[in-house]
Amino acid sequence: MQKFLIALPAALLILSLPWPGAAMSKMNPLKACTFSEMEISILFKGAPARGAKITRTIEWKQERTDQFTTDDHGHVTLPAEFENHLLKAFPMEFVSAQHLAVQFEGKEYEIWNYAKRDADLNSEMYGAPLQLTCELTSEPKTQRAFGSIVGTRCTWQPKNNSTINAEKEFT
Repeated sequence: MQKFLIALPAALLILSLPWPGAAMSKMNPLKACTFSEMEISILFKGAPARGAKITRTIEWKQERTDQFTTDDHGHVTLPAEFENHLLKAFPMEFVSAQHLAVQFEGKEYEIWNYAKRDADLNSEMYGAPLQLTCELTSEPKTQRAFGSIVGTRCTWQPKNNSTINAEKEFT
């Protein structure tokens, strides 16, 4: 029994250590994707919002914030974020809060507010990468999508490449 009590923490510690390729692998049961990669086009009154600042906030175990700036075409790519945590090894509900705000011409616009409920990469779009087009002057919409509620000013491309609007309901 004493050997088991020593072996269990040692095994959990070894599993929690990253190894090459583990971030994108299902082989590491402790790795959680808290925010999948997003390609975003930001528009203001139909024109590219050059130099817009995007603040991404992710909250799973703790709150983390980073910032990005759009290019001359109003485009920006936010890389996927992964976290490693011992609690992931236990059966419990996963919820990663995601928030995106854009600062442009002295105003702030919320473009994405979502609770990611699956630790897999690209689970926000049922496995497809997220490609958003966000018009800052549009009214924010709230709807049930991807197994949760999303508040957004954006439209996105699903697997079949037809544009989905935030006003439509997903099943």
